[in-house]
Parts: sequence; C-alpha cells; structure tokens
Amino acid sequence: MFVVVALQVLLGTSLSAVLDPSLTEWKLIETDYEQVMFPLRDYILEVKAIRPDVYDTNPPYGELVRTDKHTTMMAMLHAGTWRKHVGRLVWNTIKYDRGYDIAIDECDARYQGYHSFPAGGAKEQIWAWNFFPDNVILTCNDELQYSQHFDEGDVNARKPTLPQTCRALGDADIDRITFRHMAGEYIRGRPKVEPTETPPKPETEPQVEPTKPPPKPETEPKVEPTESEPLPKPETEPQVEPTRSELPDEVVIPPEVNPTCDCWTLECGYCSNMECAVKHDLINSEVGITVQSELRGKGFKSRSIILFDGDGNAIGTLQWNSKSLFLTGCISCQLHMPAAVRQIKPGTKVEWTVTLTDGVLELKVGEELVYENELEGECLERYSKVESFSFYDTTCESTYNLTKDMEAGEMMTPDCAGTCPQE
Repeated sequence: MFVVVALQVLLGTSLSAVLDPSLTEWKLIETDYEQVMFPLRDYILEVKAIRPDVYDTNPPYGELVRTDKHTTMMAMLHAGTWRKHVGRLVWNTIKYDRGYDIAIDECDARYQGYHSFPAGGAKEQIWAWNFFPDNVILTCNDELQYSQHFDEGDVNARKPTLPQTCRALGDADIDRITFRHMAGEYIRGRPKVEPTETPPKPETEPQVEPTKPPPKPETEPKVEPTESEPLPKPETEPQVEPTRSELPDEVVIPPEVNPTCDCWTLECGYCSNMECAVKHDLINSEVGITVQSELRGKGFKSRSIILFDGDGNAIGTLQWNSKSLFLTGCISCQLHMPAAVRQIKPGTKVEWTVTLTDGVLELKVGEELVYENELEGECLERYSKVESFSFYDTTCESTYNLTKDMEAGEMMTPDCAGTCPQE
C-alpha cells in the first residue's frame, strides 16, 4: 500500500500540467475519492450533476456547520503536487433556506447563498467553475450563482488565515483536483476561448475594363418652352439621413433601448468576442451606461458589466445590486439606499446609471445618486483605458440605452442575434 501511494506522489510531481485530451469529453466519477490532472488556469471545470429526488432545504443538523452529503460536491485543489493543497470548493445541487449553499474555504468565513435555485429546479445540472487571475465565478446552466474576488476574502477571527489565503488561491498554479463525494457525477474540461482576430481582407484595386470613348451626342436645336409646357423639375439627389455618430453635438436625440445581451454564450466566445460588446469611451464621456431592470423579490438581481481596453482585453468587472458595489481590484463597498429606493415595489422597472467621467465612479438609481468615488493611482490608470463594455449575467427582460456616442457590435442587435426573440 505504501509503495502505491509513494509512486502516485512521485508521478504526481513529475507529470506536466496538461489535461488528458479525453477529459474534454464527459468522464464519469466512479468513486467518492478520485484524483484528476486538471490545469484550472487553462480550462473551465464543468460538472454534470444530478439533483436527488428527495432532499431537505432546511436540514436539522445543529448550526449547519456541515453540508448535506447527498446534495454536496467537493473539489480539493492542488498545485504542483498532490501534497500541496491550495483550495477547497464545496457546493450543492439545491438552495438551502438559510443560504448555506456554497463556500471556498480559503475565501469565505461561512457558507454563501446562491442567487436562485440551481437550474430552476431541474434534475440535471451543468455547473461551470471559471478561474480568472482576479476572481472566480460559478454558473449553473449558464446562470451566475456565485462569484469571489481574490482580493476580497472575508476577515474573521475564527479563520486567522483569511483573507491572505484567498489571494494565494488566485495566484496558485492549480494543475490537479481531488473530487470528493461525487460518485456518479460527470466532469469535463472546456478550453477557455481566446479572442481571435479576423484577418483584414487584402485591398485590391477594382479592375476597369477598357472602353471606347463615347460618341459625341447629336445636338438638337433648343426649343423654348411655351407657356402651356411647364419647365421640367431639376433632378435632386436623394437625401441621406445622417448616422447617430455623425449628428452634431447640439442635436439631442433619444437613445435606442436594446436588451442587455448576455456575452456568456458560445457565440460570444464566453465574453471574448468584441462583436458582443459596445464601444464607448467611458472615461471621457459625460454619458454613462444606463440599464433598466425589474426589481424582483427582496432585492435586485446582481448586474455585471465587463470592461475592455482598446485591444479587447478585459480590464475588470463592475458589479452592483441594491446592497453592494464592486469594481475589480479597486472598490468593494456596501451601499446605503435612500428611503425612496428602498420603498420600490417588486416588479417595478428600475433605471440604474453608471458613469466614470474623468475617473469619478458614480451610480444612480433614477435621479438619486447612491454612490460616488474618485479613482486614484493605479485604479485610475487601469480604468482610464476602458473603450468598450459587455453585459454578463443578464436577461432579455433588462435593457440599456444605446446613445449616439456608442457603437454596438454586430451581435448586439435588438434580438441579441436571435437569443432574445422579439414579440
């Protein structure tokens, strides 16, 4: 037994972090303890899970310090060797009444709640863990359920290693995973899609066929029109309406209102295709990003806008709801909503406006300013490069204002390239 374990450790340290090509197809996890080489920086970890038919959303085990194993999945993350444990992911196929749904041990002091019941209650679920340099997100059937920024780990006296372990997890070169309590589930690796540049078409001069000079027209004697013969009307060029960007600044036209097309789709390269983005010089424009969305239940659904530089590289993510606001690497704060906002009834469509003019981040609800912060130093330098944005974790029901100084990509159509059917 010792020889087998020692050999496994030795091989684990010598193997390169390359995903087994067969793991891009679904692989059955046969036992409750299974180890797989998996470079998490290069691949999205997808898990096909089956929700049990019988479950309890309010299990009676004391302080709920443990999760219900028949609904629980666990992934132990390692870097370089099986002995080097850098993280533990624990999540469930159901949503608990008390919100004890998911936790990353190295970042969370306690379990966190999902945004909604996974997969809308469907039995088969496709989970996706996507690790970025600054944050990690978890989706179920393409719906965001959890996100964690590595610079924003919890601070708790019971876990003195927080929040340093959260940043360390983001920096770790994870190349292998131990799956626990997941027998009967399936896993696979999905390559992260890199944005591709379409090569420009070669410029070619149009070929002109040689033609003979036209014959001189025969002149006819000029005939003076009589009083009974009206003069012909001069031919006029057809009037061409100017585009939105060609209109002078003093001309005020209402913005187009289009759906907030979710970029987290295969067609959009999972937010890497800039045809699913909107060009906008946010830092130098007095016009911000205005989103209209419906208030549901006890709070606002989280909103996420991915910000890109001129080369299409993601700079960061701006996320907000009725309780908090986050800007990758710079801001994480609680919001204090005015009484007028807190009294809005569920089902009411609310207008949010985000501006970053001259480096001052503002968030408004209607005309109410609920947050203001002037970026400085590295944060100002980082977000001064914003030239476009995409929407993430959005629905067809929410909309945004496309103003005349914005340019929408080809996929940002009124029906989101077919993904949001129009009535």
